[in-house]
Amino acid sequence: MNPRTWLAVWAARLVGFLSRLTGRGGSSITGLVARRIDPRVLIRVSRRFAGGSLLLTGTNGKTTTAAMLRHILAGSAGRILANRSGANLISGLTAAFVQAERWRIVPRAKWAILETDEATMPRAGLEIEPRAIVVTNFFRDQLDRYGELSTTVNYVARGIEHLQAGGTLVLNADDPQVARLGTGQAHVLYYGLEGQPGMEAAGYDAVDARYCPACGTALVYDRRFYAHVGHYHCPHCGWRRPTPDVLVTRWSRAEETLWVRIDGEERPFRWRLPGVYNIYNQVAAMSAALALGINAGVVAEQLQSFRPAFGRMELVQAGDTRLWLALVKNPVGFNQVLGAMSEDDQPHRAGLIVINDQYADGRDVSWLWDVDFEHWIPKLGIDSWYVSGIRARDMAVRLKYAGVERDQVVVDESIPNILQRAMDDLQGGTLYVLPTYTAMLEVRNLLTHQGLVKHFREG
Repeated sequence: MNPRTWLAVWAARLVGFLSRLTGRGGSSITGLVARRIDPRVLIRVSRRFAGGSLLLTGTNGKTTTAAMLRHILAGSAGRILANRSGANLISGLTAAFVQAERWRIVPRAKWAILETDEATMPRAGLEIEPRAIVVTNFFRDQLDRYGELSTTVNYVARGIEHLQAGGTLVLNADDPQVARLGTGQAHVLYYGLEGQPGMEAAGYDAVDARYCPACGTALVYDRRFYAHVGHYHCPHCGWRRPTPDVLVTRWSRAEETLWVRIDGEERPFRWRLPGVYNIYNQVAAMSAALALGINAGVVAEQLQSFRPAFGRMELVQAGDTRLWLALVKNPVGFNQVLGAMSEDDQPHRAGLIVINDQYADGRDVSWLWDVDFEHWIPKLGIDSWYVSGIRARDMAVRLKYAGVERDQVVVDESIPNILQRAMDDLQGGTLYVLPTYTAMLEVRNLLTHQGLVKHFREG
């Protein structure tokens, strides 16, 4: 091992240990330190890693899909290297490798499952040379960071260029921008949903990919599940949705079951997370596991005991109050969360929305005006809304224009104060907590200190 790499790994581990000891977390700082000492540390360590690396990317669903995939693999693949904290920039990926072992430099895990930011894909692909890449979906998100959707798609396409020879792409057939990435690729596994003819998405969703990626003509949809995700074809050039290799033929919320066709055989799988978008997350994880050689029977067995990733449809019991945590970060995702809330029939409910505008959240919060609160709020039956975070006032104005009365909204920029007030006011029932990314970390940190949840590194 190169002496500079050896020094980089051990210095990073020491810094990470001290950071955690002082309560500062340390999920990315180890990667920053390692890369400062040896800019090629990820290349050197990952290329000597005997297991296979899988990069999982896309706008929505990365963390949930990665958590499901890890859970499936845990039953048959042994040790899994992962960036469980969701630190998905190049420093976070580096940290996952350098912290994977206590004493060894090169990890011994069978697989590295790495949630990867879309803009990080070109560098991550170049340095890691993955054996598999999973792409969930593409939506407009954090325009101040990514720009328009085509920029995001190009980032991921550049990362795919570095897929190992013989490597596998796992792609969402129902998202035209994702499906297009499989053109000309040798090994592609597509997944998708069947649904009913003429199926339309509920409420308003911004359709971000309305044009054919092959010729630019407006796509025609036979059925649409949400936003631009569905069954489509181009009336001009004939380009159309690829036939999925893994197809969800039907689903039942009452039975908590998905029926999935794999190699011509339909079989049931447990489905616990509400919302159509979580069906996509689950089938993406299942497809990735199948691509890695895991038997469908093992996949079904492992999914029986899956629990949501932190802050993603996570249920927390706080005395008599049930907290329901769901990350929100863009219009399509927020609409899907509100739709999932509308399926929940728990009585005595309140909502807490926490909006920050730090770098990891996206500085521009104008996307809140593209969320269809007007459609969903009347269906939720919630009389009390609590609003917090750096941009609490902006969120309160958005609720006002959505028709929520002023006396139904409590505004307090202090997250600890408003969380406690909402729980005190509710005294039982369900509190839906809908935070942006940095707000979600703060909420979970508060719950961790109260002993209600484990830190994300502990489970």
